[in-house]
Amino acid sequence: MFWFDRITPIDPASPVPLYFQVESDLRRLIRDEVLKPGVTMPAEHALCATYGVSRHTMRTALARLASEKLIARSAGRGTTVCLHEPPIPFSLDRSFSRQMAELGNTAHSIVLHQAASTVGRPHPEPLRHADGQPCLDLRRLRLGNDVPIGIQETTVLTARCPELAGFDFTQASLYETLAGHFRLDIQKIQHTIAAAAADDEQARRLDVPAGTPLLLVRTTAYLHDDAVIEHTVSHYRSDRYEYAITHTPP
Repeated sequence: MFWFDRITPIDPASPVPLYFQVESDLRRLIRDEVLKPGVTMPAEHALCATYGVSRHTMRTALARLASEKLIARSAGRGTTVCLHEPPIPFSLDRSFSRQMAELGNTAHSIVLHQAASTVGRPHPEPLRHADGQPCLDLRRLRLGNDVPIGIQETTVLTARCPELAGFDFTQASLYETLAGHFRLDIQKIQHTIAAAAADDEQARRLDVPAGTPLLLVRTTAYLHDDAVIEHTVSHYRSDRYEYAITHTPP
C-alpha cells in the first residue's frame, strides 16, 4: 500500500519504547489522513514486517490507539480507522464556557480541588507579589459534551471576592461569577502558549495515553486598575483543541 512509504522508521537505539514509536507514527498517519477514516488497516503481521517489530509490540501500540478511539478492532473485520472530530478552535479572547456555548456544546466541569488558601511559595510567579494574601485554589477537569478536554489549575486572589470559595464551579463560569456577582470586570488577559506531554495523572483524567502532546496555556487576568485577580495553568488535549490566529499586516 502506498502509505507504507510514508511511515517513520523506528529507532531501536532510542530510549522511547518501540510500541510508543509505532503508536505515535500511526497516530500521525491517521491525523494527517494518510490513513483515511473507514480504511481497513493491514493485518498485524504485515504491520509488524513494515515496522520491524514483534507482534507484542504492535498489539500494544494498536490497543493504545483503540483506547483513544482512533481505530476500531473487531473479529472478522480487522482494524478500521475511525472517523474523528476536528479539533475545537481555541480562541484567546473567550472563556472555555463561552467557547463551548458558541460551538453548540454543553460545558461543565468536574471539580478536582477547591479550597480557600493563602498565596505562598507553591503558587505561580505572577501571584508572588500577593504573598500571604487570601486566595482560592481551584482545579477542574473541563468537559465539552461530556468529553474531557482540559485540566485547569486556577488561583484567584479573593480580597475583593471573599465568598468565592462557596460557589459551585461544576457548572458556573469563573469569569462570569467574578463579573456578575462581585462586579469585578476583567480588563486584560495575558496568555503564554507552549507544548507539554501528558503525565500519568493527566493522561488518566483526559483519557489519552501518557506522553500524549498537550497544549499548555498560562493565563493571567487583570482588573481595570491593572491589579492581578487570577492566574490559570491549563493543559488541553491537542487532538481536541487547537490554537489559530489570523493576522492582517498593516
